[in-house]
Amino acid sequence: MTSPFYLSVAIAAPIPKLFDYHPQPDSDMSHYQAGLRVSVPFGSRELTGIIVNIHQNPQISPAKLKPINALLDTKPLLPQDVYQLGHWLSEYYHQPIGECLSLLWPVLLRKGEQALGSKQTQYTLSPTQPDPSVLKRAPRQVDLLNHLTKNDVQWQKDLVKAGFTPTIMQGLVEKGFLDKQERDSFQPIKGECSQTPLTLNTEQQQALTSIEGSDGFKSFLIDGITGSGKTEVYLQAIAPHLEHGKQVLILVPEIGLTPQTVQRFAQRFNADVLLLHSKLNDRERLDAWLMAGQHSLNDNTGQLRGQIIIGTRSAIFTPLPNLAMIIIDEEHDQSFKQQDGVRYHGRDVAVVRAKTLNIPIILGSATPSLECLHNGLSGKYQYLRLTQRAGSASMPELQILNIKNQAVHHGLADSLLKPIQDTLDKNQQVLVFVNRRGYAPTLYCPDCAWIAECRRCDAKMTLHQKPAHLHCHHCDSKLNIPRQCPECLSHKIQAMGAGTERLESHLQYKFQKTPVIRIDRDSTQNKNAMQTLLKPVHNGEPCIIVGTQMLAKGHHFPKVTLVIMINVDSGFFSADYRAMEKTAQLILQVAGRAGREKDKGVAVIQTEFSDHPMLHLLKEESFHALSLALLDERKNQHLPPYGFQVLLRADCHQPKEAEMFLHRVRQLLNQHQHALNMPNLNMIGPLPAPMELRAGRFRSQLWVSAHNRKVLHHFIGVVIKDIYEVKGFHKVRWGVDIDPTDNM
Repeated sequence: MTSPFYLSVAIAAPIPKLFDYHPQPDSDMSHYQAGLRVSVPFGSRELTGIIVNIHQNPQISPAKLKPINALLDTKPLLPQDVYQLGHWLSEYYHQPIGECLSLLWPVLLRKGEQALGSKQTQYTLSPTQPDPSVLKRAPRQVDLLNHLTKNDVQWQKDLVKAGFTPTIMQGLVEKGFLDKQERDSFQPIKGECSQTPLTLNTEQQQALTSIEGSDGFKSFLIDGITGSGKTEVYLQAIAPHLEHGKQVLILVPEIGLTPQTVQRFAQRFNADVLLLHSKLNDRERLDAWLMAGQHSLNDNTGQLRGQIIIGTRSAIFTPLPNLAMIIIDEEHDQSFKQQDGVRYHGRDVAVVRAKTLNIPIILGSATPSLECLHNGLSGKYQYLRLTQRAGSASMPELQILNIKNQAVHHGLADSLLKPIQDTLDKNQQVLVFVNRRGYAPTLYCPDCAWIAECRRCDAKMTLHQKPAHLHCHHCDSKLNIPRQCPECLSHKIQAMGAGTERLESHLQYKFQKTPVIRIDRDSTQNKNAMQTLLKPVHNGEPCIIVGTQMLAKGHHFPKVTLVIMINVDSGFFSADYRAMEKTAQLILQVAGRAGREKDKGVAVIQTEFSDHPMLHLLKEESFHALSLALLDERKNQHLPPYGFQVLLRADCHQPKEAEMFLHRVRQLLNQHQHALNMPNLNMIGPLPAPMELRAGRFRSQLWVSAHNRKVLHHFIGVVIKDIYEVKGFHKVRWGVDIDPTDNM
């Protein structure tokens, strides 16, 4: 009689443990292995988990264990490197293993669906066409045949939209006019191979030579000013890998950047491009995920179905059997850090995956994060600088406009109207940047000083005009615009400040013959809206672009020669020690949209704080000089990258409950610190979060820091399980943020 065995299963629950189950009755141990998905009973629910271990020593009495409901896979869906990455996530970020492994799958696989791509019927004209006289009495079949003659290959769903029924299609199949086959409904973007490589300048060639000369794992940081041709270096670096049938993964921070990135890569290579981002629905996401991991070849080209994979943060977990290189574009961007759930950093996870696979990784930015710059300067990464713009372009002139004693209407200084008109008269384009959506940041009453505030957040409601409403961008609450002040009943309530909508209206009034194009999250919600809005910009028509951070990175606008920045310097006065770095990055990224080709560019910072020393350091020297100054400050204060931090966050619907919970956690941490003899740990808090009330929950924070990363992680690893036993644990929602980048 064989010994009984048990399955340790990881389940996506906020509990740091595995759960033991019996196997299915009459099943053999050979049917199971680590990495297989199983359906299991969990309380009153049925959940999907993943087998992590098979053993003969259960944690509790076997009589109390339940059998699994079903074995969902016959072989693991995750390759070994991705499976190991899930375990590394759990260990480094101190998160439950079930939640980390769940991150690795598309949503449909988490729900227990089969790992099968969706299929659709496709019709093509038969190579041998029968005598058309047999269709004399079938006019609709004739219409369909003519339709396909013009369109060659058609999906059944498209033919139905065109007015043809499946019966008409089947009739032509039976008569031999059409061939019918089942094909993958999700198709990669076909490479055009319509562009040839550009000639590299000396710095670009040196960077490419360094990358091509590497063998195995190596991290490269390309610190290249805006317009220096970093993308061209990427393109030429991946070319040899694609020629050998390998795969490359390119991570970009925003969905808005993927269309232009796809275009650049598709136009260069005869290779299929796959997109992975949050705008795909669950079915498309699974199809793309499966296609990227397929070993099967494309029948037409003999290549993998997805050789170039372009995606946002979570694409780093995609199974890629022939991955040869990873590229992180705009590595400094905050979007690479997950801000809820498992708070991983996509850039750091990518470096770990590259090391596991022993392949090179390229991190590129015009404004590198201080962490990556420190790694480059210390030799941990190979540091490659591109200090000149590609071709004949030169860096834009950075100007500071003091508006303290100037007339300002709707957020824009009147003195800037003439430079805008002069630029348009030269058939060039203008970009006006304001990092505020909506018509105005808030609505207020001049009679009693009432301000429209969100009832669920410590934040003001943003006034929108298209459509008219008040909107909290933190919790998504929406209200109708009041006709009078709710406090004093005055009818004088008015908009205060300027957002993208208000600037758009003002500029349309001032420049009535010129298109004004607004780019923000509101105007680009619909699919392909970004491409549609930017079409006249790329066509080179004189226009004014008004936008938010969505325009700050990656975009190439050859005809933009004047950039105006409004309210970009507010970060200079933030309590967040990273604010100066983020603000400087934003200024340089936005300024870099100007003068990217032969025409000289000018970038104007409209400010009331024109004498700020950091602003002048940025203007008169460079971002690199500012970064070195900020690194010196961080070193003196033992802040990242010279110190390491963990942020414990808690929130609750009840005031003070989260803070009381963290007080108990602080006591626990103090006890462990004393017991482990770790005097070099520092703790701050608990303190209310900068925005204490958000989405109806009161939030509190507790900071733990140390000069040594290993010491800090060892301490958190020892303490973390005890935190789950702290009184009040079930009343609050709490989490651990390793290497936090945002304290909001």
